[in-house]
Amino acid sequence: MGSGDESRTTASDRLETDEVDKKFASAFNQETDPLAQYSDQFQDLPDPFEYFIANVLNNRDSIEDPETLDHYRRTYRQWRKHIQAITANRHPACPNPKHVQRFIEWRRDVHANNPQTIKGKLSRLTQAYEYWQEKSNFPHPPDWNPFTLARKETRLGKSQKKDHYVLSLSNLRSVFRQTANIRRRAIIGLQLKQGLRAGEVCNLRLSDINISHSELQTQYPELGTHRAFGEHKGAIYIPHDRDGNKSSNPRLIPVDDELRWLLLRHLLTRPQVNEPWAFLSRRTFTKMVPQGVNKEWKTTFHPEYAETDQNAPITSHYGRHWFSSYCRLAQEMEREQVQYLRGDRVQPLNEFPSAIDDYLHPNYALIEEPYRKHIFKLNIRFKHTQLD
Repeated sequence: MGSGDESRTTASDRLETDEVDKKFASAFNQETDPLAQYSDQFQDLPDPFEYFIANVLNNRDSIEDPETLDHYRRTYRQWRKHIQAITANRHPACPNPKHVQRFIEWRRDVHANNPQTIKGKLSRLTQAYEYWQEKSNFPHPPDWNPFTLARKETRLGKSQKKDHYVLSLSNLRSVFRQTANIRRRAIIGLQLKQGLRAGEVCNLRLSDINISHSELQTQYPELGTHRAFGEHKGAIYIPHDRDGNKSSNPRLIPVDDELRWLLLRHLLTRPQVNEPWAFLSRRTFTKMVPQGVNKEWKTTFHPEYAETDQNAPITSHYGRHWFSSYCRLAQEMEREQVQYLRGDRVQPLNEFPSAIDDYLHPNYALIEEPYRKHIFKLNIRFKHTQLD
């Protein structure tokens, strides 16, 4: 049978999905639309989305950026507008999967949202719904979620891969020079010079930073005390097994004189709180979150390097991208050296022991000299005598 015959047979024999759903529901005495019965009761109650924002988002450390909260409110406004447009008698807190599928199609086909944008909107809607599921004063079934069901059953569209902005080293230096904030300079400089992910910056402990400075070591006795350093000095340790780090392997990365200066300035002005993390939330003085790291990049590089029709926006991931491209393409470092610096799995794997001390030390010895030789300079102005 040819492909045309096969498609006609499939089309003529196919039952409507909702009819199939009803057949299964009838057979097992189940509801296909369990929230419909509660829609009228929600009409005179406070807005459940604002209830979620007040009780959850406003107490979440990761929502320290007002722009992030705006994304949630915008998504909820769009969802309310969508429900009002397609049905006159359904509250936005009581959807079924068909409502969600039409929302996806509306954002995909009418507004040309890309799949990643749609996923973000569904995530924000799902978070509110899952909170209602957990609350005993809400009627949402704990084992039925129309947002996750619709996500599985609806095509989000094809991802349109956008180009990265191509910044020369001169461009990068120019933008960096305009950044006056000490903490922000340290974060961006760290990611550019070491290719760290936002999560790795957040997970960086004082004990993971090995830089010598008498005042700083008095202020932070735990500085540079991780056992992975051994006899090595002037380096940062990035573990592979800390939640959010994602890399396949741990690594030591050298700290050059510019990055040392940036880190010293930051740590000498860091709030004196009993926290092990090198970078803290400016609002809570607790562990920083990736959204906060991303905010520092957006503050520095936007709006000039925000998202366009052709280019992806410069965000915190750009530092890792720029670092990798510079080391491999501009400086022609060996592929295995760049893999090590990124924390990727280095082949052939059987040449490297698995124990952390045995693994790190011989590999660090191989990359330290070429790294220090090739790492770019941001041309920041500093005086050695002030920070010795």
